[in-house]
Amino acid sequence: MKITTQNSLGFALTTTLNTLRKHFNNSLKEFNISSEQYTVMKLLEEYKKLTPSEIAKFLRRDKANITRIVNALLKKDLIEKESVNKKSYKIKLTNKGYEILKQAEDIALEYNDEKIKKLVGEDTYNFLIEKLTIIREGF
Repeated sequence: MKITTQNSLGFALTTTLNTLRKHFNNSLKEFNISSEQYTVMKLLEEYKKLTPSEIAKFLRRDKANITRIVNALLKKDLIEKESVNKKSYKIKLTNKGYEILKQAEDIALEYNDEKIKKLVGEDTYNFLIEKLTIIREGF
């Protein structure tokens, strides 16, 4: 079978991600954060303190991209560095970061529940999460 844009999982995932990211970014504009910054903040909320390398590993992104996101969040005073040793540091949310994240969380929940789950149904949503996790962890 020939791969086309109609039967390519990669094309479907990429274009769907681009669509979701565009709409979610528009929803987050009032908080002056991007979907990528939101994701890093969510990781910090869950894990409390992480190094940029740990964040890159979680998100499967290169460290340069994570450094760019971290620097943007530092400039906005949404995160702060905590020195581990002379060469390493961990990042954690500031109080302002927690406040912004709490407000943005309402939009994220609405986005997931009211938009995505409404479109595909909760069973299909859960099925997609399960299958995408299998694919992601298989690589």
